[in-house]
Amino acid sequence: MSFFQVVLIALDSVVVAYVTTYFLLNLGFVVLSFFSIRRELQAEQVLPAASTLDERFLPLVTLLVPAYNEEVTIAESVRSLLRLTYPAYEIVICNDGSKDRTVQVLLKEFQFVRAEFEYDDHLGTAPIRAFYESRAPLPPGLRRLVLIDKENGGKADALNAAINVSRGEFVTSMDADSLLVPDALLLAARPIQAAPKEVVAVGVQVGLTNGSVIEGGRIVEARIPAAWIARFQIVEYMRSFAQGRTALTALNSVLILSGVFALMRRDLVIAIGGFLTKYMRSRIGIEYCGAGSHTVCEDMEIVVRLHRYLLDKGLPGRIVALPFPTAWTEAPENYRDIGKQRSRWYRGLLEVLNYHRAMMFRRRFGRIGLFALPYQLVFEALAPVLECLGYMLLVVSSLLGFLSLTAFLAFLAFATAVNLCLSTLAVLLCIRAERLHGGSAEGLALFPYRRARDVLLLIAMGFVSSFGYRQYLAIWQLRGLWDFLKGKKGWDKFARQGFSAGGS
Repeated sequence: MSFFQVVLIALDSVVVAYVTTYFLLNLGFVVLSFFSIRRELQAEQVLPAASTLDERFLPLVTLLVPAYNEEVTIAESVRSLLRLTYPAYEIVICNDGSKDRTVQVLLKEFQFVRAEFEYDDHLGTAPIRAFYESRAPLPPGLRRLVLIDKENGGKADALNAAINVSRGEFVTSMDADSLLVPDALLLAARPIQAAPKEVVAVGVQVGLTNGSVIEGGRIVEARIPAAWIARFQIVEYMRSFAQGRTALTALNSVLILSGVFALMRRDLVIAIGGFLTKYMRSRIGIEYCGAGSHTVCEDMEIVVRLHRYLLDKGLPGRIVALPFPTAWTEAPENYRDIGKQRSRWYRGLLEVLNYHRAMMFRRRFGRIGLFALPYQLVFEALAPVLECLGYMLLVVSSLLGFLSLTAFLAFLAFATAVNLCLSTLAVLLCIRAERLHGGSAEGLALFPYRRARDVLLLIAMGFVSSFGYRQYLAIWQLRGLWDFLKGKKGWDKFARQGFSAGGS
């Protein structure tokens, strides 16, 4: 046996061991997620979130809504926020230099007029053009509805500008194209109520609006979309949120709270310098990330920086990801758009790991340094590289006769089975949770699709995704790697279709 043959076989064995380890870890995540979800549902049955509406026991929350070229979806999104069931909140929309009619739509729909506010310049931002406040009648619980118009500086910069105007004890990072269920804030506030001195940030599961019926900023009926690419993403979101992040919460190792909707303690956000932008002047932020740094993955970066700050200072703090889809957003429905999105997400992951590499494998950073960050490095950052390398090695080994056709097909079958098994378990996990609570609360519906055929359809999507879809995304992620190495900082935004009143 030649040296070259030994190397190829050894590399093939590494790939098999990698896939096996990933599978076993995720099986463990499924078990952890099941028990975590059951605890949350039992808590809701004992004391429903909707029964706690006394503002004396709930923090004032500021919803931060950054908007850039969102004229298609912004009105419906804001209407969904006006329907929230919560005793004390405010909404601060920040137009980030949109080139479309976003501002005009907002001014017309919500009766905004020019106003002056106390603007605490804690966080540096691009120049502000104007402040507006709504004179429309506000629903119970909503203290004020504010609009900031500023020059373009990126989503993170818009969030920072909104934080400077906010008054809430907790602030949210969210997307202008997202919809919230009425009990979203009450459900997200539950962990804060249970441990007010411990919980510093809360995220939620995200559902996809594609194909669903939406009326008045609310999901009337969740439907499986016609586009296969959107169906693939539904399964991915179930795996990522209901399965992955729920388990990581149980391990106190959550590094990502979706930018679609997440609560964070305002004083801590300001203490660490806000969301990462080139305007950052915080000593902590500059020390951790460097002056002039910014990222396209601001939601992950601020969570990692918050972990780092708390561990550095020895402060108590727990970051929680709830398994319930209390927020909904639109996913891309063409292959180029999803490719650009995943390329950007992957580039953002590499940026965050690079900024906070000093935490990696360091005992003083506890589970974050010894498990959470290494997991992201090995099973997220290296995944597309090893996946593409694995395919190449298998093909080369087979062509050179070092690997039999039977062994080649066996590995492909194994990899496909792993993907199918994890996808199926994610779907079944959500269905099991749905049966536990009986579908009585909108925000607790982990599997909101009501037809029996939808279950089989999504499981089938988990199988089909192994043949072309995963490989396509891996190629785009490699492009993200190339963009990272080149130092690209741009944001490839996909065109929104808008929320359909009749589904699609």
